[in-house]
Amino acid sequence: MTNGEKTPWWPYLLVAAGAAVGLGLIALGFAATTGAMVMGVAMLAGAGLRLVVPGRSTGALAIRSRKADVLTLAVFGFLLVAGSLAFAIKFHAT
Repeated sequence: MTNGEKTPWWPYLLVAAGAAVGLGLIALGFAATTGAMVMGVAMLAGAGLRLVVPGRSTGALAIRSRKADVLTLAVFGFLLVAGSLAFAIKFHAT
C-alpha cells in the first residue's frame, strides 16, 4: 500500500456485518440455528469474495495467502451452515 493507496474495507465489512446480524438475531431471541446460518452464509460470501475479487481490492479481508483465506472462511462457513441445518432438521418424532 504505497503511494497513498487506501485499503478497501467493503469486503471485510460485509462479512463483519453478516456476523453482527447473526449475533443480533440470537440476542433478539431467534433460534441460534438461524443466527448461525446467517453467520455461515456471510463467511461463505467472504470466501467467494476473496476468491473472485483481485488481491488489492479485498483489503482487510486478505490476511494470509488467497488459498489460506478462502479455505479458512469456506470451512468455517460450511461448518456453521451444516451445524445449524443439523440442529434445525428433526430426524425423529420425539
